[in-house]
Amino acid sequence: MRRDHPLILLFLLCFTIQSCGEEKKALSPTPPKLPSKPKHELYLEWHNRCLEGTTSEIDAQITRFEASLRADNNDQLARVYLGSACALRAKASFWGPTKLKYLRRGQMLMDQAVEAAPNHPRVRMVRAIASYKIPKRFGRRKIAIADFEKLMPVVTQQASALQMNERQVILYYAWLTFKEEGHKDAHEVRSTCHHLAPDSKYGKLTRP
Repeated sequence: MRRDHPLILLFLLCFTIQSCGEEKKALSPTPPKLPSKPKHELYLEWHNRCLEGTTSEIDAQITRFEASLRADNNDQLARVYLGSACALRAKASFWGPTKLKYLRRGQMLMDQAVEAAPNHPRVRMVRAIASYKIPKRFGRRKIAIADFEKLMPVVTQQASALQMNERQVILYYAWLTFKEEGHKDAHEVRSTCHHLAPDSKYGKLTRP
């Protein structure tokens, strides 16, 4: 009766395992990693989902923004969008105490983000628009006006760091804010928004 040496059996076993592993790798190639979206586009996409107004959808996006902040606590764009999402969660909530809880958190996060990154135009843009949309009784209009005034040189210069649609959305909400508050620059801001891209959504909304 034949007996194989234990070392030979061990070698054969290792060789078989290695061969199976290599065959599995060949059959299951690693998919190529696709380029991710720029952070500001991804966050805008998440935030737009909050505009649907359902609490479950808003909660899902709040969780995403919170995860981004845990990964990088200095990500002020994630912080300000999280704040705006919380403000939208307040709007979608039914109970008064729940509304107030989310609104307070949202305001705190947006203010913290702008304080940490005062010259980041997208951070200030998110706070400005969200502050305009928060009911006037919560006293955010002065903040919205100050933010829009700070953003005007950025959106009107030729070599702006912002995209055209971002510049127009800032100008559009600045016009609404200025018009409602009797600001002296309301007409000029409306005209600038329209002439940047007359046939765009915001260009048509600001048509004379």
